[in-house]
Amino acid sequence: MYNYEWDRLKTWLDQYGALDETIISPEQVTRLDLSGHSLKNLPESIGVLSKLIALNLSNNKLSSLPESLKNLTHLSNLDIRRNSFEVLPHSLAELELRSLNASGNKLGDISVLQKCPHIRVLDLSGNLLENIDTAFADENDLQTLNISSNYIKDVASAFENLSTLVRLNLNSNLLTELPASIARLESLEEFECSDNQLQKIDEAFFALDIEKLNLSSNAITTLHLHDLDSLEEMILDNNEFVSLSMDESFAPHLREFSCDGCALEEFLLPSSSALELLCYSSNAIKIVPNAIERYTNLKELDIDDNEIEELPDSLANLSYLNTLYVNGNPLSEASKKIIAIRNPEICDMNMKTGIKIVRASEEDLSQMAELLSVLFAIETDFSIDFEKQHRAIKQLHAYEGADLLVAKDENIVVGMITMQRLISSAEGGFIGQIEDLVVKEAYRKMGVGSRLINKMRSIAQEYDYKRIQLAADVDNANALQFYNRRGFHKTHLSIYHYIVS
Repeated sequence: MYNYEWDRLKTWLDQYGALDETIISPEQVTRLDLSGHSLKNLPESIGVLSKLIALNLSNNKLSSLPESLKNLTHLSNLDIRRNSFEVLPHSLAELELRSLNASGNKLGDISVLQKCPHIRVLDLSGNLLENIDTAFADENDLQTLNISSNYIKDVASAFENLSTLVRLNLNSNLLTELPASIARLESLEEFECSDNQLQKIDEAFFALDIEKLNLSSNAITTLHLHDLDSLEEMILDNNEFVSLSMDESFAPHLREFSCDGCALEEFLLPSSSALELLCYSSNAIKIVPNAIERYTNLKELDIDDNEIEELPDSLANLSYLNTLYVNGNPLSEASKKIIAIRNPEICDMNMKTGIKIVRASEEDLSQMAELLSVLFAIETDFSIDFEKQHRAIKQLHAYEGADLLVAKDENIVVGMITMQRLISSAEGGFIGQIEDLVVKEAYRKMGVGSRLINKMRSIAQEYDYKRIQLAADVDNANALQFYNRRGFHKTHLSIYHYIVS
């Protein structure tokens, strides 16, 4: 019976190219990739793979798993993302999983997790969860938890059982407060809680040892920052503050601080001497204080789109500053001279010399297709295939409803962006769909990406497009921050795609 089940399973697996030709027995199978085959069911015989450690079932149409899964006693890593599960299968309780990715399903019931105390990495993002109060075992080993893009309104009870968490992502839910029970997250180092409806943060929060913190795009209007002794990175973008203040005690080791689009009139100065990045773009700030010279390690300063006329002379003393964004300010001639004295190549008014933004020519298309491999290596929804990408770029170049721009250093394409014309029933006219914005790594932090997207926005205005839109990988934090700082705002829509052939 055993050999019969294995023979049947091997035949089934072979049709999906899932087995190496050297495999002759089920005990040799330790890792299995069955992703992207539109599978609706798995055979019961999969239970013969007793030595299986990692199983990838992502991007299929599964809504259940076979009972024989409980026989996979060595299974520690299970990926079932982007399927059709509404309930996490009860057979998971029989396993000692260490990692489970169940993102992008239709989950409303995750109660089986109460019987899965060994999971350390858990991704439940992009589901239909409304409540996680009793979701986790009283004693568990959770270290990384992603429950972003659900419908969760309250986490007070859930926090009681998450004392071992190191990384927590609550982005894009319906939270209105961070409760006192957050004090239970005594091991937390990285906390993402953007795109909620936060109004209140309990004082217990400021005693945590968090190192990275994102509270952007919430409804926080009043906030006094203090303590958070281990904090190194903080993002408060897109909160409309009535009052934002900070103690001298606040984040003594802070390296990055961002308040983009926060309705600020005052340029706040964190006490940390380790600051490397400071962003106050899209506010109503009029004065940059001379005391900015204290940040001797500052590498990037973004004060785009404020009301600044004068820049302090002390700005010229920041010897490590290599990126300065000052567009959208009514700068005086004296301030422009300060920039020129400091270094004309650090500012987005005077980008790195020699790089030109031009419309793509036929001779550029091959280099553009190669450059797409840099982008698709980041975006997990797509795969790298030069021939396919080259063919698509050529079609796009020939399409009269598309615009292709490249950034060129002499004859080398170092960056690119594309935009296609669409018709929006909501807007009642044409809109632009921006795609494929990518810059070679060696040319980043030089303003190349800003110039590409600014030029494309200018083209959209010429065409009288009603809006422009884009999609970005939810895990690409740098890209999301880049778009936020350039006026793009996250919508409440999720993107789905269906593979036709």
